[in-house]
Amino acid sequence: MAKEELTKECTTCGAVFAISPEDVVITCKYCGATFDVEGKKVPDHQMLPTLKEKAIKENTIKFLQKHEGVTRALDKQAVVEEVKLNYIPYWVCPFKSNTHYFGVKRSTVTRTRTVHDSRGRTRTETYTVPIYRSEEGDFQRSGREKVIARKHTVFYGFDNFEKKLKLDSIEGFDFNKIKSLNAEFINAEVDPVEASRQSYGWVEDENRRIAGSKLYKLVRCDSQIDMYAPIYVHAPLWQVRYKFKNEVYKVSIMGDSGTILKGEIPLTLGRRAANYLAGLSMIIAGAFAGQYGLSILNNIFNTSKWLGNALMILGVAAIVLSFLLTRTAFKMQLEKD
Repeated sequence: MAKEELTKECTTCGAVFAISPEDVVITCKYCGATFDVEGKKVPDHQMLPTLKEKAIKENTIKFLQKHEGVTRALDKQAVVEEVKLNYIPYWVCPFKSNTHYFGVKRSTVTRTRTVHDSRGRTRTETYTVPIYRSEEGDFQRSGREKVIARKHTVFYGFDNFEKKLKLDSIEGFDFNKIKSLNAEFINAEVDPVEASRQSYGWVEDENRRIAGSKLYKLVRCDSQIDMYAPIYVHAPLWQVRYKFKNEVYKVSIMGDSGTILKGEIPLTLGRRAANYLAGLSMIIAGAFAGQYGLSILNNIFNTSKWLGNALMILGVAAIVLSFLLTRTAFKMQLEKD
């Protein structure tokens, strides 16, 4: 018997659509309404604006042109087959904290002493002595922590997306702006309470790190942290698939800036064979230079040992480079950021 599909009815337009059992905040793909599993509307839903599909395709072609040296005629023969926009959910958690810390401060003082040698002569020399004293202070911090509202993410290039994502230019969620893009709104699996709790821990850890950086040893760090209501934000991530010589490859692009996060570059058989031959040639040349280079040059030019050592270093460098070339000879594709 087939497993029954879990569905949800939109509280605004009445559309019925499939959801995951782990979803806690849901966005209707037909009208853009956003509500929790109990049907309560999520307040202050925000989003990061995105480039249009045309600009994403153009950036993909530019990316392929940039790596045409790896695979000849890549940008001319590649055919973009699919351009998909995914909106990834985040909780943006504002905070304000006041921290008081106590610990030990380390510094040094310079002192002088008179030294007598075996001949009865004296001289004055300086030396430093470490000193320790108690230290305490206060500092304030405020800002926003972003928490991915998913427990599982399988999007290509997501690691780079997470590192580069800045949620400084968010704006009110407007479904009409992106309705024509057929975006898929990824639902949240993390609720605002859990996101706020996670942010609290991050703020506390960072306060402790800052206090510790001011001291030789941190003894105590107390933070009064106020967490404000998290803001639900959708951030755009484009996934592009293109075909080259009957094989399909992927490119991941940030929606707000068009930055290429990660892309697959095919390696043709001819390119891999050329890399293999070049690498093999460098191995032979490096081994020859290391073994016979010095003796040959000595016979011809009566050179010194330093030149022989230089040849050996060049030989090792050639072997290392040959390893990089031969390694790509056994790959079907490369990944470029």
